[in-house]
Amino acid sequence: MSTLSSTLLQMDLPGPRVYGPMTQDQQYELLKLLAEVIRKDYAWGSTFREESWKFVGDQMHLSVARLKAKLRNLKRKYRLFSTLLARRGVQWDRRNNTVAFDREGVWISYVMENPQGYQFHDNGIQPRIFDAMCDVFEMGVSIDG
Repeated sequence: MSTLSSTLLQMDLPGPRVYGPMTQDQQYELLKLLAEVIRKDYAWGSTFREESWKFVGDQMHLSVARLKAKLRNLKRKYRLFSTLLARRGVQWDRRNNTVAFDREGVWISYVMENPQGYQFHDNGIQPRIFDAMCDVFEMGVSIDG
């Protein structure tokens, strides 16, 4: 039995059942589970393996295809928000989860380049979810699905 298989068998992490759109709690649970699996069994530059997809899908009560689709949406949202935060003149108040701009032009140029980012005009991503996204998407493991 591989190290990954034995680790996955030892992890008894019950996940919430997911039907339709994920709640913020379900998103958080998914991201924390992914981070745990990656931390235990993957090195920088590796690719998330099919057995891990199946394990996470089983824990979250999702098919692998639905899991990958939900993760693609989370990753897209993470990239959009990270791109916004990287701009000069953007402030994110994590406590109140609000986004402010030094000048309206900062917002206009961002949204013209990233129309899907319009959702962040007033509010960001919930800070605990954003932190969990960083844990998953900045670990150097390909989980593109």
